[in-house]
Amino acid sequence: MTNVSDAVRQRYATSGILDRVIAFLLARGIDPERPSYQDFFPFDQLHGQGIEATREHLERAGIDSSMQVMDLGCGVGGCSRIIAATRGCRVTGVDLTPQYIEVARELTRRCGLADRIEFRQADALDLPFAEGTFDHVWCHNVTMNIQDKRKLVSEVARVLKRGGRFSCSEVGQGPGGALIFPLPWATDASTSFLVTPAMMRQELEQGGLRISEKIDLSEASIAFLREMRARAERGDRPLNAIHVIMGDDIGDRIRNFNRCAMEKRVVEHFILAEKP
Repeated sequence: MTNVSDAVRQRYATSGILDRVIAFLLARGIDPERPSYQDFFPFDQLHGQGIEATREHLERAGIDSSMQVMDLGCGVGGCSRIIAATRGCRVTGVDLTPQYIEVARELTRRCGLADRIEFRQADALDLPFAEGTFDHVWCHNVTMNIQDKRKLVSEVARVLKRGGRFSCSEVGQGPGGALIFPLPWATDASTSFLVTPAMMRQELEQGGLRISEKIDLSEASIAFLREMRARAERGDRPLNAIHVIMGDDIGDRIRNFNRCAMEKRVVEHFILAEKP
């Protein structure tokens, strides 16, 4: 494992996650031994717009029950559970952080989906799977921590079957200037590797994948941020509780991200690509 991988893993390796999850569920009146996967939505969707962004990604991805799907950078398994539960397919969740994998397995067991989802701790640049294993590789807000985009694409293409697809929703580098740290995915520039949407598309194409769809998500993201600000000003309960997973400093990181988004220092976009 590289020094960069170690630093990224340490960024997310917070302790006591399961205890915080149980406390959160109990505070909501939910039995932590018999939750539904939907009970986890406030904290297990580790990206902007939360569950709504996941549902939109799922609609665009075209996943069906016949597929073997990889959730690359699965975190605590939020997207993996939604994919398996709503599409009826088999899912393999992969993440660099051992603590996330442990929590993903436990939450998935508790909500009754363990028979459909396997979780593996692994590096996205060295995937422990044979060529042509998956029909679809899903990736949501993960590539910001991956420096070697060419190697990432090479590994994705290797494990995809012919005709398989890669769906990627990510934060990219915008035209508005330097990033303001800390951000949700990085404390400083040493573990943040944004590229422009055009650069990401080029890496995918040169890595042997064919782009079939690309969508700019930035305006929708900004509209969501404005809605969240309005909710806070009204005193409404936040829709998102990812501090349960990512720690109490996530509020400052999100505020910096919001400023970066508003000032177009970052952009958000979706790409769907296919292995010919």
